[in-house]
Amino acid sequence: MLRSALANVVEAACLVLMVVLCVDVFLGVFSRYVLVSTFTWYDEIARGCFTWMVFLGAAVGVKQHAHFRLHLLVAKLSARTQQVAEVFGFLMVIVLGLVLLQQGWALAELGRFQQTPVMGLSKFWIYLAIPVGGALMLLYALPPLFRSLSVAAGWSPLPQ
Repeated sequence: MLRSALANVVEAACLVLMVVLCVDVFLGVFSRYVLVSTFTWYDEIARGCFTWMVFLGAAVGVKQHAHFRLHLLVAKLSARTQQVAEVFGFLMVIVLGLVLLQQGWALAELGRFQQTPVMGLSKFWIYLAIPVGGALMLLYALPPLFRSLSVAAGWSPLPQ
């Protein structure tokens, strides 16, 4: 239940970020071409929203099993090999999540000493999207990995 609530919060955050990004870019274009005086802050807001949207969206993609897979190739494999390919896919997602978590945190720590040029916001808050996205990818990839392993080993599948 907690995982489901978290998933809804992450998806809602992606929706809010998309709306803010669209409004922000619209205001930037409006200011440039209609007011003939560009807002200086819209680019920084767009960059921050896009960064968060990318990493949260990647986590949602893992949750919905929409990450990159070679369906045509895997469909031609035997049932047992398909199970192995599924486990391998989840393991690769987990490795990517771990890398994003570890390296993203290192980048976020560096961002503590940097500020955006116009608004003066700490880049820590923008870079924090990387380890948060990696942690969510781990959270969403581990249960299906355990289910895949239990099916491959012939155990009864875990509840969803």
